[in-house]
Amino acid sequence: MGGSENKRNGMTEVKEHFSEIPTMTSEPVHRYLTQLGIEWKGLGAAMELGCWLGASSVPLLMGLITAGYDKQFWAFDNWVANEQQVGMAREWGIEIQVGEALMPLYNKNVSKIYYRITTIFGMIPGTLVSYSGDPIEICILDAPKKNPVFINTIRALYKYWIPGVTILGLLDYKFYQRFEGKKREQLEAPARFIEDNKDSFELIREWENECPVFFKYIKPLKNI
Repeated sequence: MGGSENKRNGMTEVKEHFSEIPTMTSEPVHRYLTQLGIEWKGLGAAMELGCWLGASSVPLLMGLITAGYDKQFWAFDNWVANEQQVGMAREWGIEIQVGEALMPLYNKNVSKIYYRITTIFGMIPGTLVSYSGDPIEICILDAPKKNPVFINTIRALYKYWIPGVTILGLLDYKFYQRFEGKKREQLEAPARFIEDNKDSFELIREWENECPVFFKYIKPLKNI
């Protein structure tokens, strides 16, 4: 069997495995994450904050390994199951308990794709002190949705972004649109940050009726 056929069979197995991971994001977004990985330029690391069980990490890693990614993939989460996650996992036929440590499940899912995974357990942004300080080319944020956690996360990471290169994926950018009142205002933190720094970002991908929005970091932030 040729090398290309081996690779195709391997990717088929990955996709089948990926389809079994509970997810909060849609297939079009997953396809785009894979494309982002394929377009990796080799100038910095990739990371995800708020990984849960790996449903968004896996498609991104699929693209990254296609591009020849050879750096650490950084994954940050507190990986402690809450009631909402228990219900979502059950819909996929997976039984977890409130308070259960989920990092072993994440590691099991992503280790089938890539081996150089650095998982940092704990609350963001405090755990970001563990980051190596290498330039960041792909930065996917899911967990931080409200201030001060969101803005403090940005403050901890933006110094590692590469102008004209870094992709910032905000997976809950439009989540606020589902709510009214004070909760909506709290969840607007990512959108307000982008608006306050609109000259520093270029919109590169969004979908109708989808929460995630992706930006390219163009130049240094002015309002941080």
